[in-house]
Amino acid sequence: MDALLDDAAEQGILVQRATCMPAGLRGAYHLDTRTIVLRAGMPDRLAVPTLMHELAHAFRGDDGHQDGAVEAHINRAVACRLITPDAYRRAEASVGPHLGALAVELDVARWVVIAYQSTLRTTKVAPPVSHRE
Repeated sequence: MDALLDDAAEQGILVQRATCMPAGLRGAYHLDTRTIVLRAGMPDRLAVPTLMHELAHAFRGDDGHQDGAVEAHINRAVACRLITPDAYRRAEASVGPHLGALAVELDVARWVVIAYQSTLRTTKVAPPVSHRE
């Protein structure tokens, strides 16, 4: 989380925590003030991907919530930064396909797992390479 906060500061983006946000909203980026607002009290497994998502909006120059395609694209990009193919395979082998169990095993929010799974449906992920001697 600290590295992301440093990255935001280097880009001139202020990150604030708010205790009063609309229900269901974890974060928001405001272009005019270059401010990201995160829901206060979120654990890192929720705050990190939320901050990554809002930083992507800042990088794109978005102002506020975008259409579903843009939001889904950003979610998939965040998911692919947080979950590797090998980590996902190990988690699924360990806990099965249950969404909540995968999120706990991978230490990410459920929406990150959903976004990662959507990339699996649209791209081919190569099986792990066996290194036998």
